Parts: sequence; C-alpha cells; structure tokens
Amino acid sequence: MKVIVQKIDLDTCLTAHILGVQKSDEIVATQGDALFGDLQNSQVICIEAGGSGMTAQNNYDHHQPGQYFPPACQQALNCLPHSDDRLGRLVDYVCMVDEAIEIKPPIPFPSLSSLFSGMLLTEKSQINQFWFGISIFRKVLVDGIDPFGAMPDLPEWRPFIFAKLDNQREVEQVLGTARFFMSGNGLKIGYLEASAIGGIRALYSQGCQVVILFNPAFGEPPARKFTIAGNQVSVDHLMPILEKVEPGWGGHRTIIGSPRKGSYLSVEHVLDVVIYNM
Repeated sequence: MKVIVQKIDLDTCLTAHILGVQKSDEIVATQGDALFGDLQNSQVICIEAGGSGMTAQNNYDHHQPGQYFPPACQQALNCLPHSDDRLGRLVDYVCMVDEAIEIKPPIPFPSLSSLFSGMLLTEKSQINQFWFGISIFRKVLVDGIDPFGAMPDLPEWRPFIFAKLDNQREVEQVLGTARFFMSGNGLKIGYLEASAIGGIRALYSQGCQVVILFNPAFGEPPARKFTIAGNQVSVDHLMPILEKVEPGWGGHRTIIGSPRKGSYLSVEHVLDVVIYNM
C-alpha cells in the first residue's frame, strides 16, 4: 500500500503503527499536502498530509483551519473495531504532547517525547525517522512501558537519549536570549530564536502563557519556521490573521505553525500579531 506522510512526529508514527503500516508498503515523504487524487483514493493512506477528518478515505489529519479534529492517532484508534488499555493510554499521551497540553506531574527525563526528539536529531532521513519512530512505539507496547513515565535505559535508545541531552544543553544556552512581552490582555509572551528542540516547554517554565519560537533553518531543505503555542491558551484564532498575509499556516487550538515550505514573514510582524491579538 502507498503511505503518504508529511511531518515525522509522534502523531504520524503512532498513526502508522495503529493502521498496520509495514516495511513492504511504499512510504512517500512529501513537502506539502498529498495530491487531490491520493486524498480521494482510499487505497492510499495519507497521514498528516491533508484531508482532515476524512478517515473514510484513509486520510488522518487535523489541521483544518476553523474546525477541530482530534490528532491523527486518535482518529485512527477510533476506526479500530477494538483496542486495549495499553494502546489507548499511548494515544492519550501522544495527543497531549501533540496538542501542547502540559502533563502533570512532569515526567522525569527521558520522557517518550524526549526519546523521540533525540531520534529525530540523530536520524536525518525522513524514511529512517518514520521506521525508527514506529519501532519505538512497538517496543513501548510490547514491553508494557508506561508512556507517562520515564523511558528505560535501553542500549538501542542510548544514542537518542544522548542526542536529546545535548539538545537540552543547547536550549539552556540560548534561553538567556529570550525576549518577553505582555499582550493586550495581560498574557506573558515569550519569544525565542533557536534551532534546538524544546523551546516551548523551556519558555513555559519561565511562566509564559504564549510562546513564539523561530527557527531560521528548520528541516531539509532548511526553511524559516515559526511555531506559536499556548499553555492551555487557545492560539488558533491567530491563523486567519496570519494567513491573510501568508497562506499555509496550520495547526489547532493550542499550537500553530507557519507554512511547511517556509515563512517569509519578519519576526517583528509575527510578534505584533501575537501581542495585539492575544
């Protein structure tokens, strides 16, 4: 079967696992949404590649502006005739991470999200990231590892954990360059330019209710990327404002991002939109 993916993340890989994607399947990593014909073809699985909510056509996405859909893995789970508690708990965890919902109490390092992030930092090929991500989920489920607890120190996971530790040190180094503002409604806003992963939670720990991250060279090929997240605060009303000047913004209630092909907006423009509309 042909499987089209756009962004390799927890949600994409868990959705693929739930749907039973195998090594024999044709995996296509695309820079934009899947073609209309693929979205309409139920013999093609499209994961986070357009067709939000169209699970009958084998499309699993949730980035439709102005309309809420649960994360792709929850959509896939809902399509199963039956499930089990382990898989349901894993889906709950990934949904919370994907929707930037703070997990309390905090999970000691390394969390499943940290492990996965370290894998993304280690593996540069999207296809390799995809299969490694699925293998991590399979190990968690087969071994009965609690996704809401610290991940065990397994030899095959150590390179990912070390990569994440290096990344955390980089975040700590650049955190001192963060800028802070107050919105018109009195919300604390934090802005950080960084290529490291983890800036959102780092700024949340500084008391920020809304976070703006800017990565000047995200992904392959490198592209300018903005991420705007709210700590239990809705930010999706900013999407239509930003889309008026730059089509392609997407996301959901608590986290949105610039077009995946890259943003041409200035930092000051994005800051102004957030400050004056939050």
